[in-house]
Amino acid sequence: MYHTVSLNMSLPGFIHLFNTQLGTVQWIVTGFTLAAGVIAPVTGYAIDRFGGKRLFLFALAGVNLCAVLCALSWNIYALIVFRVLQGIFCGLLQPLSLAMIYQLLPEQRRPFAVSVWSFSTVLGTALAPSMSGWLQEYDWHWIFLVTLPIGVVVCLLGARLLPADRCQKRIKLDGAGLTLAAVASLALLLVFGNLQAWGWGSAKAWICLTVGLGCGIGFIVHELRTDAPLLQLRLFRSIPFTVSLIISLILQTSLYAGITFIPLYLADMQGLSALQIALLFLPAAFCLTCATLISGHFYTKFGAGWLILCGGLILVGTTYHFSSLQPDTSLLSIMLWLSLRNTGTGLAMTPATNVGMSAIPEALSGHASALINWLRTIFSAMTISLLTSVFTVRLDGNRQQLLALGHDQSDAAFQTVLYTMSFHDIFIIASVITAVALPLSFLVMHRGDPKRGN
Repeated sequence: MYHTVSLNMSLPGFIHLFNTQLGTVQWIVTGFTLAAGVIAPVTGYAIDRFGGKRLFLFALAGVNLCAVLCALSWNIYALIVFRVLQGIFCGLLQPLSLAMIYQLLPEQRRPFAVSVWSFSTVLGTALAPSMSGWLQEYDWHWIFLVTLPIGVVVCLLGARLLPADRCQKRIKLDGAGLTLAAVASLALLLVFGNLQAWGWGSAKAWICLTVGLGCGIGFIVHELRTDAPLLQLRLFRSIPFTVSLIISLILQTSLYAGITFIPLYLADMQGLSALQIALLFLPAAFCLTCATLISGHFYTKFGAGWLILCGGLILVGTTYHFSSLQPDTSLLSIMLWLSLRNTGTGLAMTPATNVGMSAIPEALSGHASALINWLRTIFSAMTISLLTSVFTVRLDGNRQQLLALGHDQSDAAFQTVLYTMSFHDIFIIASVITAVALPLSFLVMHRGDPKRGN
């Protein structure tokens, strides 16, 4: 997950390093996201065809190699190409690692293993942008090389410790399904990744949106009719799986609202550097670690629903609290509320993932994991883009409101008030969306509870 979001705050630095424009540098992130989104649906087929261990070592070696190539990039175009290649390998690795938990571990150890998997995913999302910003100030090559030692060690341990793959199935790749899924992913990620630059009135945006939705509908129809689908969409017949996926996507909205807008606000309104923001997030990262591991430990004792409800309530309350953040709010207060917010995230996210995967037969765990991660990739791109668009809309609306009230636009305080009001609007919206997940938790209230069964 570090490689997925690590460059979001480093784009301005790369503009200076490679003497280029934002529209070009943006493809470091956009190209990676597109590649990861397009390849994710293939994971279920690839696990069945080649085996989890082979695929895991192949994908991890690819991520490590691409990290070295990115660090050796001689211009912006080479960096973009290597980032796209890295996105392909990361797009395989993320769902594959989750699927292997359910294929290799006994049932009683899976909740804790998923909590560790969720922790690494969410922690990378929370800290990677700030870490990359600090590393860029030191030496930009280390943005890509910092994970290499761990990657090499994990690769060696995986080759030694992971059990040998079983006899693999000689199955045919669903070419039509892959084409439809790839085009749908590419079109939707393009439109939402560039929505801020294109705008809703752009012909490019509407063409991509039409193509994406059309191919997405075609993919669904095709997958439900074919005997060997690329992704088993019939998994949605399972109510726990479907509900858990909806909850995860909703919680992700709140998560991305925080990791996108809080660092921006701290940088713009309080003048914090990337390193200072990273340090401010460290206690929150520790709380996230503890809460994630605790949720895995208590999953079978309390059940998924209660943990999701408890974590969701904390997440809703803390997300709404940030709608009252002010430029003079103390850093200690922000740190404490971030820590409490991450506690709620850790309590809720792991059970939401585990309850869905636990409802699926082990033989379909690869398809379930691929489906979850594919939709999360698409949804995260949509979330960031839509929230950014809403923020822009609210800037215009709040500007008109302030002018109507007689405020002077030339006043230095005008922009501060305007930015703060728009920031508040985003977190009010995010808290309302997050609250939708709370009643859904009752639909999985006794999942994972040994007294009620699974």
